[in-house]
Amino acid sequence: MGEPPPRLPGDGAEASTMDSAGERDPLAVLYRLHHQLRVLSPVLTVAPGRPETKAMLDGLAATVSEAEGLLATAEPAALAALRQAFEYAREGRGNEANSELITAYGRLSVLLRKDTPRRDSANEPTVRWRSKF
Repeated sequence: MGEPPPRLPGDGAEASTMDSAGERDPLAVLYRLHHQLRVLSPVLTVAPGRPETKAMLDGLAATVSEAEGLLATAEPAALAALRQAFEYAREGRGNEANSELITAYGRLSVLLRKDTPRRDSANEPTVRWRSKF
């Protein structure tokens, strides 16, 4: 008998996260999306045309679909970046798609951070290092 196919992030093989009441944790989908973006970005860089990469993009699309309502409310800029990434991927523009995925990853990172207020940090300007000399 053949071996089962490898499991890819976002293929639905992950266990769902339940809260104490037995209901799905609404943030679990965002954490799963965050993980998928972290894994997919380097894969898209080194193997953009591979079937495995397409499968990972399909898994990401399914997760985005599941999280769409939550993203539209909590982080619409990340949702817009993800939609643009899928458009670029369909056009075969891997570098642009990857750039949008990285943008979405950064926005989700700020949203999911536990030690600072989430919404205030999202629009914080970048602080540049300046030489004292």
